[in-house]
Amino acid sequence: MNSRDKDLWNMAAENLSNSNQLPELDLHGLAVHVAVVELESFLNTQFMAGQEAVKVVCGIGTGKVLEVARKILKEYQQHGLVEGFTQTDFGGVFIVRLNEKD
Repeated sequence: MNSRDKDLWNMAAENLSNSNQLPELDLHGLAVHVAVVELESFLNTQFMAGQEAVKVVCGIGTGKVLEVARKILKEYQQHGLVEGFTQTDFGGVFIVRLNEKD
């Protein structure tokens, strides 16, 4: 993604974070090991369904779930399932852009 597209994506992501238009996963209050399973299942399901983008709500709390979610999103990005993701100004929310399913 070039820098102009990235800037546009970040602006769109900020707007989408305030809407109910995206499938959303809320990881508030979950233990880290449970959050990992839930996030991976959610991302895989949404990718297979051909969803373009999703919202992942971690909250801030101790930061452990937020940290592991960021790590998983980076891994999924390296494996080609996630095109990119941005953390919103709210801190504990990610807007994730999924790659197109072949």
